[in-house]
Amino acid sequence: MESMKEISMTDTQSLPSLAGTPFTPRHAQLNRSSMWSDWMNGLTIFVRPADFGNHEAAVTAMRQRAILEDKSPLSKYFFTGPDAAAFLQQLIIRDINTWDVGQSKYIVFCNEDGRVIIDGVLFRFTEDSYCYTSGPMDNWFEKHRKEFDVEIEDASADWGNLHVQGPAAFDIIADATGQDWSGMKFGRSAQTKIAGVGVWLWRVGFGGERGFEVWVPTEGALPVFDALVEAGSPYGMEHFGDLSEDVCRIEAGLVLPVIDYTLAGPDAPNQDRDPTGPQSMQWLATPSEIGAGRFIDFDKGDFIGRDALIAERDSTGPKSQLVGIEINWQDIVALQEKLGRPPRVPIRVQRFPLLELRQDGTPAGHSGSIAWSDNLNGLIGLARVAPQAAQPGTELKLAWREADQEVGEVRATIRALPFIKKKN
Repeated sequence: MESMKEISMTDTQSLPSLAGTPFTPRHAQLNRSSMWSDWMNGLTIFVRPADFGNHEAAVTAMRQRAILEDKSPLSKYFFTGPDAAAFLQQLIIRDINTWDVGQSKYIVFCNEDGRVIIDGVLFRFTEDSYCYTSGPMDNWFEKHRKEFDVEIEDASADWGNLHVQGPAAFDIIADATGQDWSGMKFGRSAQTKIAGVGVWLWRVGFGGERGFEVWVPTEGALPVFDALVEAGSPYGMEHFGDLSEDVCRIEAGLVLPVIDYTLAGPDAPNQDRDPTGPQSMQWLATPSEIGAGRFIDFDKGDFIGRDALIAERDSTGPKSQLVGIEINWQDIVALQEKLGRPPRVPIRVQRFPLLELRQDGTPAGHSGSIAWSDNLNGLIGLARVAPQAAQPGTELKLAWREADQEVGEVRATIRALPFIKKKN
């Protein structure tokens, strides 16, 4: 019998730790399903409700009323100093000189080969201070900061982050703050108070609906949470778990790092480098391959990955395109009946394994996230396919797998993204 490997102090320090968010005390009371999801950020695994016991109602509420979601595990790096803008300018595909104070924009970081390290959002707080939110980037930032006079602070633990999204979001925030925000444009920000706590409001979201991010200092998290719940109650606001978010972001055509593309940089989670893991295929992508090509500003000057992206643009273009797929769920049921198994169509999101898409028997790409949408009454997903297979209406075959084995092919039709009309 092999002896158990001894764990040194060095090993112990590199082991992940489990953590909640500033809002976990309320979530523990509200989560009727007792289902929790894990969100790994660096060496911390944050737990959030996967489903509050209201999945279908929450997905519907996003489009018809409003939802409240905890996004606190997002990394939050602040950049300050005289070279903050120049430092970021060389790292991202967009021109930072177009940002106004109090404005945020979607960004993508690439490596020298033009592969996406991660996508996220960059906020400009003041003339010389910015904040990036998404996943951890310690190693990448440290690698490129040497010649710049910039201070970088990971302030993730200092802020709670709540999303209020949906048609009633403006009314809820107005009631919670006592102020009218109807004139606030997408991507803009303001400081205000909720329950006497100073917060930042940002007109951004992750679901294709109008809404806000509410950044609240950790020590004031629970009073703000309670005030938003009270303000949202007359409007039928629902608590929003991880599973519901997945459905709505797929409807909006929004990719998720690690899930819909492999992170190319040194800060990628270990599973991206695990040859036995679900992402062992190494699903690397350029910005154009995740639907972000329109944000590349080639005219701004040099940035990391620019030469490779110019070469992609000036040759045959991206090797794959991000598309929507509508999967024929009746084909899945027919396969299961043929195998003598009870019919079971995925209601919750299915992230892994990546499923091969075929055109006339030839591999044409892979599916990423798949989920049942009550709003669209169908099984939908995101996929990356070869350009010749990307035309909306094209019918492909999806290699369906159960119990880690391919059990047959089902029809999948290419759909234009987003599935729903965005209302940012």
